[in-house]
Amino acid sequence: MPTVCLRFRFEEHPKIRALMEACADIQRQAIDYALENGKTATFTLIQALYPSLRAQHPDLHSNLIYGAIRSGARVVHVFRNQQRRGKTRADRPEIRRPSVYLVRQTVKIEWDGEILTVTIPVSPRDPEPIVLTFRPHHKYRRLLDEWKAGRARMGEPTLTAHSLSIPLKFPDPIPYRPEGVIGIDSNEGNLTAFVTSTGEIREIDTRYVGKVNRDHLRREIKGTRGKHNPKAKKKIASKHRRIRREKTENFWHHLALALIAWALGMKAALVLEDLKGMKERIGEGKSRRMRQRLLNFWSIMTFHRILVHKARFYGVPVIGVDPQNTSRACPVCGRVGERLRGHVLACPCGVRMGRHAAAAVNIARRGVEFLEGLGLRGRGRWATPVAGPLALG
Repeated sequence: MPTVCLRFRFEEHPKIRALMEACADIQRQAIDYALENGKTATFTLIQALYPSLRAQHPDLHSNLIYGAIRSGARVVHVFRNQQRRGKTRADRPEIRRPSVYLVRQTVKIEWDGEILTVTIPVSPRDPEPIVLTFRPHHKYRRLLDEWKAGRARMGEPTLTAHSLSIPLKFPDPIPYRPEGVIGIDSNEGNLTAFVTSTGEIREIDTRYVGKVNRDHLRREIKGTRGKHNPKAKKKIASKHRRIRREKTENFWHHLALALIAWALGMKAALVLEDLKGMKERIGEGKSRRMRQRLLNFWSIMTFHRILVHKARFYGVPVIGVDPQNTSRACPVCGRVGERLRGHVLACPCGVRMGRHAAAAVNIARRGVEFLEGLGLRGRGRWATPVAGPLALG
């Protein structure tokens, strides 16, 4: 079920500030108890801490106490996962932005087509609850209209000191039966697409992503050079990393929507290479500069993630296929060359074409074989959840 999170910001609110101070105290106690006793289950934390927290905060709504404990349990779960993966060396998590889950039965949310009104009672039978009003962007209005019409389900909102996040869950559309496939070869500077129904080969320039990543890496190095304060260096580095991430993701979002519109117009399935772990494999034995280019400047996995997510939302089938030898195999006779030389694939059978175009043709062919059930075991898989008439037994 695709989920879209609507995030609204608001100015400083004295009642919300007092509420978040109480919730931050509850979160800290939940984290301390979880780490000291080795208990991370949310139900266990609520059962152990609720009586004492009820006595400490007698005027606070019980659902807000539950929500703050659950938020603390989530912080501990994320911290444990980071420790397990070696992404943090800290001994305990740090609460940078206190938050609380709002139970849907307690919060009143109203949408009249123009204004979104959210009413949050701080205490039971609160005579003066917190009332937040927003005038959403037109993109949010369309989603809220779908929710008002009953075509989406609202999850539990999350409240912080200056923002409110509301998740909307939409049912998965039933994917159509593909009448063809579009094979997409992902390269460092472009995408090459091949359409089986028309034989069209289209090349899409993606060098903008590498340029943005290089520019902001250069600015990050230049901005931190000569600075000895680690906080100042970290602030500059995080600023440029955030900007480069936002720019590249915005580019990939627009490109993914264009490809989905193309596939919808042709009733075709999108076929991608399953590149999980590819950057690490191709980076082995390379110089530091080459590894940096391959691992940092080529954010192709971000594009695949965005494309699969949006395709699921629009009901476009996406197939992931084995990337082995897609650029070396001849699309006519299937002969696999010993090594890649330049950008042209020349086969003894007489075929001579760009290796990116040949890779797109081979990817599309593997997608067709997967749809027909003729592919080798492990050569393809559904990248988006598929149900109904397309489900393969």
